[in-house]
Amino acid sequence: MDELRCELSPLVYAELYRLLAADEARRDVLEERLAVIGYDHVWLGTAADAYNEYWAALLESTDADSVSSLALPRNEHALLATWILAGLRTTGEDRELGAALAENVLQRALAEVPGLSTPLPPDLSPVIVGWTRASIIGSFSYEWPVAPALLPDDANIRSAFIGLAHHVLVLEAMAEPWPEMMQTSTYWRGYGIAEALKPAMGEGSPAINELLKEARPLLPQYLSTQLNSHFSRFGQRRNALSHVTDDPRRERFVDVVTITRGWEHLRLTVLGLTQFVCQEVSRSLYDAEELPAALRTIRGGIWNEKFPRSG
Repeated sequence: MDELRCELSPLVYAELYRLLAADEARRDVLEERLAVIGYDHVWLGTAADAYNEYWAALLESTDADSVSSLALPRNEHALLATWILAGLRTTGEDRELGAALAENVLQRALAEVPGLSTPLPPDLSPVIVGWTRASIIGSFSYEWPVAPALLPDDANIRSAFIGLAHHVLVLEAMAEPWPEMMQTSTYWRGYGIAEALKPAMGEGSPAINELLKEARPLLPQYLSTQLNSHFSRFGQRRNALSHVTDDPRRERFVDVVTITRGWEHLRLTVLGLTQFVCQEVSRSLYDAEELPAALRTIRGGIWNEKFPRSG
């Protein structure tokens, strides 16, 4: 695979906009964000109804085997939803909204699609990370690996993150214990991604510290604490894995290899790197002085039809 496909069902969009329409705590921020593209707060309910109608119409001829064919291609729908979410990055953590979205989609999908069971396919497995919308593409019930609706503009970061996600998918299919380098390689890739996200910091460890600082207001406290603890020794462990020879300035290679094995340790690495990449996407959309080109073409026009366009 050369890319990560984040193509979500109309049901996901319907539930996302329904939740945003009901979010009184973020109403003012949403109104300000929507005004930039010529919409008002009422539009959120209109959008939810339109996607819901579209979902209901498609359901008439679908079942569990064909439900994934209902996913909307990654086009202006994905960009618009992600751009709106990016406008909420100053309002606190996103996990509560993301959990509500996933639960609502789960309950409706199981009730409305004949024969459907868990785990749900990626197009019905939404997640919000760093105020960027994504879909869970792994085979287990974890929030990783994910396919973000957008990736950073930098081609190196995009390619590195795609490679990391594909690597985790390979590990999922392998029986444990894994070959040692299959897991410890995530240290080299993760360190490199951090450096690329914050090149002004000069190297990976300061870059990770800066990324953790930016992540703090976007995460619930428990998760921020976990990631800070995990990444506090990330650079040292990466150096131990790179240089092998004992050095009093870092942990021993054999010790690092032992303690970094297994899903739980990998989970925190992938969760953190996914957070860093996704928060960079939302930051870029939030700070951009101009709208993305695709958004400039849809203002006032995407809802002229009864159902959203699928291409």
